[in-house]
Amino acid sequence: MRKNTIINYAFICFILLNSYICHGCSVTATIPLIESEKDKLIYDLLVLSLSKTDVNVCLTQLEQVITDARKTRRVEEGSLSLKWSSASNPLEKNLKPIKVPIFKGLLGYRIFVIRKGDQNRFNSIKTLEDLRKLTAGQGYFWGDTKILQTAGIPVVTAAQGRNLWSMLASHRFDYMPLAVHEPWLDLEHRAELQLEVEKNLLLVYPSAMFFYVSTENKVLYDLISSGMERAINDGSYDRLFYQSRMIQAVVERVNLSTRKVIYIYNPLIDTNLLPTNPKYWFPLPSLM
Repeated sequence: MRKNTIINYAFICFILLNSYICHGCSVTATIPLIESEKDKLIYDLLVLSLSKTDVNVCLTQLEQVITDARKTRRVEEGSLSLKWSSASNPLEKNLKPIKVPIFKGLLGYRIFVIRKGDQNRFNSIKTLEDLRKLTAGQGYFWGDTKILQTAGIPVVTAAQGRNLWSMLASHRFDYMPLAVHEPWLDLEHRAELQLEVEKNLLLVYPSAMFFYVSTENKVLYDLISSGMERAINDGSYDRLFYQSRMIQAVVERVNLSTRKVIYIYNPLIDTNLLPTNPKYWFPLPSLM
C-alpha cells in the first residue's frame, strides 16, 4: 500500500508540474506581465538573484497588461508582490526599493528614436538650448518625464508607453528618448513604422531602476536584496547582463565615445542614496 501511495503521489506531481506542492514553494510572488525584451531580461535577472538564496521562490505573472500606476496600487494593496521602475518615479514614494540598480545605471544614458529621414534636424543640436526647440515623447507616468520637463524640454505624453511608437511615426512629437539598451529590439519589431536611432546625441542624467515591494513585505525585500548582492559578487549577474542580446546591442551599436553628450539635472533622485561602488554601475563616465 505504501508503494502504491508513493507511485500515485509521483504521478500527481508529474501531471501537476506547476503546482506549489510539487515544487515545494516556500514563498510565492506575483509579478507584472512580461511585455518586452527588457522585461524578460529583468525577469531573468530576478530569477537568477532569487536562485542565490536558500529559499524556493515561485513567481507567477499577472494575466493582463496594466498601467504603471495600477501596478503601484496593487503592490501597495498586496495583490502584486513587486514591480520594477525608475528610482525617479514619483509613484513609488510609498513602496520600498531594493537599492541595487537593475540595469547598472543605463537608464540615465538616453539615445533618441526618430523618424527615418529626420537625422538632419538633429545634426545641428549641440546644447540643451538647441534640444529645447524639439519635442520629446514620454510615458505619462514615467519618472523621466518630470526630469525632461524640469530641464525645459517640451514633452508630449501617453498613458500607455507602447503607444508612443505610433505617435512618433504620426508626427505627434519629434523624438523619443530611451535608455541606450532599450530601442533596438523594439525597432526590429516595429519596422513598418519607419523609425531609427539618432546617430550623434547622448542625453545623460543620474538614474537607476529598482525593484519595489510593499513596505510590509520584509521577507521578499530581504530575499531580492541578498540574492542580487550574491549574484553581483560571484559574477553571475554581470555575465547574464552583458551577454544578453539587449546589452550586446549597446556595445555593438551605440558608439558612446563619439556622441555629443548633453547633461541635465535629475531633481527626482538623491544621488547620495545611490550606491557608489563601481560594481553596481555600467562602466561609463560617472555622474554620481
